[in-house]
Amino acid sequence: MRSVVAALLLVAVTSGGAPAVAEAPAARCAAARPVVSGAETAVEARVLTGCTAGELVVFRAALVARVHGTSCTAVASEVEADPASVPQWVRARLELVCAPGPEGALGARITVQAQDFTLSLGSDLEDQDPAARHLWTVEFVAGTGELPEPPETAVRHTSGQGSAWVRADHEVFDG
Repeated sequence: MRSVVAALLLVAVTSGGAPAVAEAPAARCAAARPVVSGAETAVEARVLTGCTAGELVVFRAALVARVHGTSCTAVASEVEADPASVPQWVRARLELVCAPGPEGALGARITVQAQDFTLSLGSDLEDQDPAARHLWTVEFVAGTGELPEPPETAVRHTSGQGSAWVRADHEVFDG
C-alpha cells in the first residue's frame, strides 16, 4: 500500500505539481521612426531596429539610405511591425527623390548594418534631362524568427539570432 501511495504522489507531483521551467521570453522587435535629413543636393533616411528578449538585446540593425543629385526630398516613409501579438520583425519603407545634378550626376547608397554583417546596394547614374525625377523605393525588413518572404531582388543576410533583407527599386519620371 505504501508503494501505491508513493507512486500516486510521484505522479501528482511530476504531472501537475512540479514547478514549471521558465521559458525564454519571446523576442520583441521595434523600429525608431525614420529620421530624414537633407539639403538641396542630398537626402538621407535612417531607420534603427532592435529586438529584445526580456532585458537582453538579441538583434540590432540599422538602415541608411542616401541619394544625391539636386532638389532631393524624402517622399514618404512608414514602419510596420509583425502583426503577431509579439512582433518579431519590423518593415520600413522609404521613398527618396532627386533630380539630376548640374552635370547629370545622380547616385544612391543603401546600407544595412547589424552586429556582424553589412549589406550594401549602390548605383551611380547620369541623366542629362533636368526635368527628370529619380525615385528610389527602399524596403527593409529586420528581426528574429521567420521574416516575410523577400522579393527575388532583395539582398538578405542571417546572423546569430536575427536576419535582415533590403530591396531597392529605381524609377524615372518627368517632373
